[in-house]
Amino acid sequence: MGIRMKFRESLSKLDSEGLLTRIQKPVSAKYEISALLKKHEGKPVLFENVMGVAVPVAGNLLSSMDLLCESLGIRKEEWIERLNLAIRNPGPITEGRGEFVSFEPDLDLVPILTHYPNDQGPYITSGVVFAQRGKLRNMSFHRLSRIGKDRFVGRLVEKRDLHTMYLDAQEHGEDLGVSIALGNRSGVLVAGATSVERGVYELGIAAALENGVEVTHAKTNDTSYPTDTEIVLEGKILHDETTTEGPFVDLTNTYDVVRVQPVFVIDKIVMRRNAVYHALLPGGTEHRLLMGAPRTPTIYKALKEAGVDVTNVYLTEGGSGWLDAVVAIRKKSDADARIAIDAAIRGHRSLKRITIVDSDVDVTNPNDVSYAVTMYWEAGKEVVMKGVKGSSLDPMATPDGIGSKLGIDATKPLVVPAEKELKMKKAQLAFDV
Repeated sequence: MGIRMKFRESLSKLDSEGLLTRIQKPVSAKYEISALLKKHEGKPVLFENVMGVAVPVAGNLLSSMDLLCESLGIRKEEWIERLNLAIRNPGPITEGRGEFVSFEPDLDLVPILTHYPNDQGPYITSGVVFAQRGKLRNMSFHRLSRIGKDRFVGRLVEKRDLHTMYLDAQEHGEDLGVSIALGNRSGVLVAGATSVERGVYELGIAAALENGVEVTHAKTNDTSYPTDTEIVLEGKILHDETTTEGPFVDLTNTYDVVRVQPVFVIDKIVMRRNAVYHALLPGGTEHRLLMGAPRTPTIYKALKEAGVDVTNVYLTEGGSGWLDAVVAIRKKSDADARIAIDAAIRGHRSLKRITIVDSDVDVTNPNDVSYAVTMYWEAGKEVVMKGVKGSSLDPMATPDGIGSKLGIDATKPLVVPAEKELKMKKAQLAFDV
């Protein structure tokens, strides 16, 4: 097991290994940084001189599975197993004191990026929101559009924990205290994107991945957040104020619809000395990876529970790390592929396409998957579903996510007629050199 690193330490390590691109020229937080993140996609970047603000910006830090797994000290092959283990066995959360400097709530201090010309405005996209209501604690990602010197409008997905907590506070005529953490360890980012049962605190997952997490209490509300977070915006979600949120470029590189959403007010800003802001390019590889990779263990778990001998799960780049899954299985019967399709959907309802392949196929290699589909699919082995719940990110679905799904069985039949046996046998070299 490797050594886990704080956000700042990860930057230093990337720099020492020659993997960090430093951009020293003055750059604008409006459009320019996002364009440069896109230009350097897949490569970590540090913008040292952001015009109008003293805080540098880092991005593309976890823009590949190699970078993500290395930051957690694990091998790529261990990813699904390790995250499932962390979900089942939360790690220790201890109390400490962060070395923060406090500021009045002036968002001009923070280099919040405007990413695309049609966006509503500047958006925080890497913010992990910590909230507590009664005994229920939650940490989760939420995009936040700046609408004033001390306020945002934030997207709360319906029926998720933070939305439920907000509705409960609203019913009682109360605001909901929150802390928005920016610049977090990899384990915190992964945990914030992981869906768990209600009542399970996601920070325990981060603590398992990171061999423990130390937290400090907010100065203005009941929440706590990691002591090594770079920047924290302490505040509240107002129970009696909403406004429109969007347009916003989401995971699929398409614009999400405009909705009426709650207003967040910031009461205090705290930063580590020489803080660095983490930028997450909407629709970029880091966004897709952090959203999608934590879903693969839930799909894997659903397949196991259905009795399928699953060997690997991958959410493809072509499906924006969200809508398209490839699942490798060891077939025991020809019915296993259909069982796997249904189980994968239970594990991740947003899936639009599910491709089932044999265990010898590299699910991360689109050429291998395409070969399997071309060679082993035949009419009647696909499953088409219409008018079913999917994802609102699917541009062909209704705004509330009602659309279609396609399941493809690209596995070889278990029993092969004698005349097809040689055609089904893939050639292998005599020597492994």
